[in-house]
Amino acid sequence: MAVVKVGYLGTSDSIQLHSSTMKHVFASFFFVCLCQASWAQLPDGTISPDFTAIDLNGVEHNLYSYLDSGYQVLLDFSATWCGPCWNYHSSGVLEELYETHGPNGTNELRVFFIEGDDNTTQEDLEGTGASTTGDWITGTSYPIIDNGQNIFADFECTYYPTIYTVCPNKILTESGQASIGGHEAILNSATCMPASLSNDALLMDYVGQSSTCGDNPAALSVRLMNNGLDTLTSCTIQVSKLLPFNQTEVIGSADWEGQLTTYDFTVVDLVDATIDGETIFVFEVVSEDDNEGNNSTQGTVSASEEVANNIEIRLKTDGAPDQLGWEITDASGSVIDAVLPGTLNLEATTEYAWDVTLPDLGCYGLSLIDEGGDGLFNLATSMDGVGFLEVSSTDGETILDQDFFYQELDEFSVITFDMEVTEVTAIQETKAFSNFSFYPNPSSSMLTLEFETANAGDARLAIRNVTGQEIVNHDWGMIAAGNHRQTLDVEFLSAGTYIVELFVNQTSRSMILLHQ
Repeated sequence: MAVVKVGYLGTSDSIQLHSSTMKHVFASFFFVCLCQASWAQLPDGTISPDFTAIDLNGVEHNLYSYLDSGYQVLLDFSATWCGPCWNYHSSGVLEELYETHGPNGTNELRVFFIEGDDNTTQEDLEGTGASTTGDWITGTSYPIIDNGQNIFADFECTYYPTIYTVCPNKILTESGQASIGGHEAILNSATCMPASLSNDALLMDYVGQSSTCGDNPAALSVRLMNNGLDTLTSCTIQVSKLLPFNQTEVIGSADWEGQLTTYDFTVVDLVDATIDGETIFVFEVVSEDDNEGNNSTQGTVSASEEVANNIEIRLKTDGAPDQLGWEITDASGSVIDAVLPGTLNLEATTEYAWDVTLPDLGCYGLSLIDEGGDGLFNLATSMDGVGFLEVSSTDGETILDQDFFYQELDEFSVITFDMEVTEVTAIQETKAFSNFSFYPNPSSSMLTLEFETANAGDARLAIRNVTGQEIVNHDWGMIAAGNHRQTLDVEFLSAGTYIVELFVNQTSRSMILLHQ
């Protein structure tokens, strides 16, 4: 397991460790085994890419042709060397689905095994090669497509196995290694059935604003698809707020008019809504419709965080740090401060901190940038490839604390968080000390600590292990204002990872230490 290391760039002066940071530290010890090195999948609700490929028997297959014929399609992206892929393949789930719902069953479904590693040989598929976990061909009744790396890339797959369900309307869902019942639940859902009714408006997903700043309202929008056989020319979409106990409050509606043929879709702008805190909106087609099962969707809008103008941005990089950066803009779109991808020599799986002063009261947007499009979830070889973003005021109050695990916000090129400056303070008023650092790290014997205090005060140092147990408590008593350098013998520490925390006048700054 890689060691978390703390670095400083630009005008950064410290990293504060509090309960939320402990969560980040301990997350480094959580491990997930994946067969590929990063995480970025096409999100559910995406319109599927098309492909044409020839299977091992020489038969040509075109995805959209199957979808246009009303078939549902399961795509199993696997690799012959991938253990979890083999386990799921040999479970017989997809085989049974194909026998039940494929050409020899109800004839509603097509299933494809797509070998996504072009280095795979015929011998690997047969189970006799050097890079295989078994015989993938014998007993597999559905088509096998070899040399499917280009298809794998088009679907933005980054790990094996990746299993998609593609519905006749071309909307895909990552169904994953589900049971037979789990797959059938998707196949039988109202949003995945082929068009069979005359008038069937389908709400795909919410595509409006995800956050607002100050008193500014949120512009609410949804994607509307015609899932019916007749051209869709109009519908009415109602907007409600979700209340406690699953109650709703209607706040407005919008009438849409246009021309959508079967499976065509468009974005419908609805109403502007003022929110207070995080609000879940429910959108529903309320005009005459032949299929009520696909008439609704939900979206969440969050209010901006209120901050003072002096903030600290704290970022842990993933396994591809050259792709990462951030930018702060004001309400007019002017850039206030930025660290753009490639402008700094950031290291992988490393924590960095920057101090930023926002010039005035008002609304600002903090955009986290990943040119690779996989967010802060480039795993490399372990969970240390998972990054996080944290924003705090310089007095230590956490404003934003966002982990980037696979279950949330795991994929993006740019993601923006709104902030509203409601207080302007002097930097000197918020910092008890600055420029806290220590070296060498990793350490083996003597540790040198450096920091600067704005005022005289009591100072002490604590070192804790990853369980929170305090190993060292060194009290320096009253120290003068100014620059300080202290040495500490840590040779007695066992090899491992520790938290070094400095306290000055009841303000703390902490970093992670690797002891060899």
